[in-house]
Amino acid sequence: MSIFPEFITRDRPPQSVLIRRRVSERQLSRLLRRHALYRAGARDGRRAVLLRCDLSGLDLKGVDLSGADILECDFSDADLSGAQLQNATLAGCCFENSRLDAANLAGADLSRSDFENADLRGADLADATLSGARLGRAELGESPHTGLPTNIDTRLLDRAMMQLRRQ
Repeated sequence: MSIFPEFITRDRPPQSVLIRRRVSERQLSRLLRRHALYRAGARDGRRAVLLRCDLSGLDLKGVDLSGADILECDFSDADLSGAQLQNATLAGCCFENSRLDAANLAGADLSRSDFENADLRGADLADATLSGARLGRAELGESPHTGLPTNIDTRLLDRAMMQLRRQ
């Protein structure tokens, strides 16, 4: 018997939640395994949820956290090259000085996230929500690994430039 009322848990998928902590490689490995099982539809899988966690400086090359909820986490100086983050909620995260080269962020919610000095060359930002995101000195363009350009709706960049001019 659950200690939570049915209305709280009924419509929510099972989750692995980390809150306000420095995430170790061991914790991350376990979280990624359970998230992969969740994405595959396995009964013992758990959707990854990270709230205000510190992942700064970690090697996260090629991780698959697509569809995860990751809110206000610190990814500064992390290597997320080739990461699969499509349709993830990454609102309020800090990606300062991070490598997101060839990362898939299509459909991700990147609202209020900070990409100051981030390497976004070759990243796929198609249909990503970038409202309030800071892209100052972010590196856009062709990826040195894949040769593909950054995929971003130029109308979003035009709006960002207009906002900067108003300030």
